[in-house]
Amino acid sequence: MKSEKEKIFENHIAAYLTDRHHYQSLSAADCTDSDFHFVAAHLLAFIKETQLSKYEKLQENYGTDAEREIFEALKTELQRKPLWVIIRNSLPVRGISFDLFYPKPRSSNSQTSFDNYTKNIFSLKQQYHFSNDSQKSIDLVLFLNGLPIITIELKHEDEGQNVYDAVEQYNIRPQESQIFSLPFLHIAADTSEVKIATNPFTEYNFIPFNQGLTNKEETQGEYPIEFLYKNVLSKDWVLEYISFFLLYIPASQKITEDGIQLIEPERTIFPRYHQLRSNHILAQRISEHYETEKSLGNKYLINHSAGSGKTLTISWLTDRLDSLYSATNQKIFDMVIVLTDRKSLDKNIKDELAHFVHLKTKIGLAKDSDKLKGFIRQRKSIVVSTIQKFSYIQEIIQEDEGLKQLRIAFIIDEAHRSQDGKLASNVKAIFTNPEQPDNEDLPTDEDEIINEAKKVNISNQVLIAFTATPTQTTVDYFGQPLDEYTEDEAIKEGYILDVANNIISYQTLYHLKSKTLIPDDELYPAGVVHKALRDVAFRDPELIQYKSEVILKYFDDKIKDTLNGTGKAMVVTSSRAAGLLYYEALKEKIEKRKLPYKILFAFSDFTDEDGNDIKEEILNELNTTHGGKKIEDVFDENNDYRIIVVANKFQTGFNQPKLVSMFLDKTVRGVNAVLNVFRQNSQRSQCCSDLVET
Repeated sequence: MKSEKEKIFENHIAAYLTDRHHYQSLSAADCTDSDFHFVAAHLLAFIKETQLSKYEKLQENYGTDAEREIFEALKTELQRKPLWVIIRNSLPVRGISFDLFYPKPRSSNSQTSFDNYTKNIFSLKQQYHFSNDSQKSIDLVLFLNGLPIITIELKHEDEGQNVYDAVEQYNIRPQESQIFSLPFLHIAADTSEVKIATNPFTEYNFIPFNQGLTNKEETQGEYPIEFLYKNVLSKDWVLEYISFFLLYIPASQKITEDGIQLIEPERTIFPRYHQLRSNHILAQRISEHYETEKSLGNKYLINHSAGSGKTLTISWLTDRLDSLYSATNQKIFDMVIVLTDRKSLDKNIKDELAHFVHLKTKIGLAKDSDKLKGFIRQRKSIVVSTIQKFSYIQEIIQEDEGLKQLRIAFIIDEAHRSQDGKLASNVKAIFTNPEQPDNEDLPTDEDEIINEAKKVNISNQVLIAFTATPTQTTVDYFGQPLDEYTEDEAIKEGYILDVANNIISYQTLYHLKSKTLIPDDELYPAGVVHKALRDVAFRDPELIQYKSEVILKYFDDKIKDTLNGTGKAMVVTSSRAAGLLYYEALKEKIEKRKLPYKILFAFSDFTDEDGNDIKEEILNELNTTHGGKKIEDVFDENNDYRIIVVANKFQTGFNQPKLVSMFLDKTVRGVNAVLNVFRQNSQRSQCCSDLVET
């Protein structure tokens, strides 16, 4: 039995949806399908209203069975794909394709498309009884053209229940009921907090879905979660989910090196609230400026913490900007260029954009300068390259009068960082010879990338920078962040851990043998000498032997048995030379003691002090033992490998759920400290971070 306040809460949301968003309210007589939960009258009315000629053709062939054929075809399709995918892609019925909804047109090319969009039927049922033999009900079920798309369970905190009770209620629902598998979204909410899931049967699937650390109503008299029923459940936003935001990840399987078959079931990705919000805000701001000023030329900063799902946010934004039209039906951008680090280009961005199957022919991944130049000259709609190629792209554009006229959106992933976690690479050094591959170890200067941007006429361009750690230089150039998702939010929501509370600091006393007497002179300030000696100490073999003992002892005592014996650790070193010494020391100790795990060393190929070429694939036997797999895949899939040594590689954007501990043996300060420590824990796993400090 619902409490009085809970009922008032439910009624308030239902009334808002019917009065403000014009949902139709359904009665029990409208909801008689206890198997598939279709409101048949609405679906048939929508089809006849928008596609009458198709329906009449089906009727010519099947007479009074035409309606039955539609629903039989829908049920058959549901055996192969989720309902929302069918809604998005249309329903084939005996050779005739029926649209099951119409999105809001992105351009005004067709009055028919706009008219059909207005004919979508949104409806809701309060206290939806999903089984004929049970009195149990769902607080709210939302329908689009008679098809169930969203369910909502509500609790009122004043009555002693909260969002976690709503989640638990979902968890105990009968999994065989289609009402819990057909909708693409399930919402658990109380008066001040919201959680969502695309699969509602386990608590883990429900993720926080809030405005910030605290939800607050915008309108007097509304509940703190006003944003949910005001924005998230509005008609246009719901249509956008189906036509744009929802991502379908098919089932996949892979065989580990041990011959174990790992199966990932199919799943649906729904954006988190800050991902929706930032996409809407950016598109709105750009459109408004373009309409009023008839030009571009703006710069925008998005401050999203580690654990925000930044790569997906960028992917959605890329799609949105590629199809952004003005009120006069002009495509605002001719090209969208995403600039990221080399690792993200090879892995993160590439993998996420692959889920946007409708963009497949539009995207060009420019892994070298020739491809980059070709894509730009071809006016490829979407180009992905590295941040280090920014000035080179500008040079290509300025060389051609036709290219100068192109309206281009630049989406910059980590405005002031290169892939190795250092500040933006020295642009002049890179673009002196753009044909060379991007280098991890070029000298850096915080202002270089921004200084280069200042030289460019961006009146026909828009610069959108994403960063988790905006420096003052970045803010001065781009302006205050247009949207923020803070570290505090990411920690509260469980996407990163507050590793500052789990740092163990080891002080190391070291005695270095010096062949050179350092004069006591003002030319050699104490700080300079200290730094030079410390850098030597980071590569001192005896110290590394000692610290390797500390690492192995801690790993055996604290890490080895975590995550049911699969917990892994990362050793972050000051350089590749130091990393090699660590790898050799740890490997020797592990093998000598016959410990039940192995070690990897991830690095970019280099030449050591003796002139030897050190190659990652050879040292780690990637081709001979691991079938040519990438080192991150070996570390992920093979549970024998429990420790990975790195220098610059994988310090940022390395999402590894089994990574439980980090041993940090290098000096980091300020922004670098945040990136090195917090970025490693961007997955929802039980982690800690251990600092080994000299």
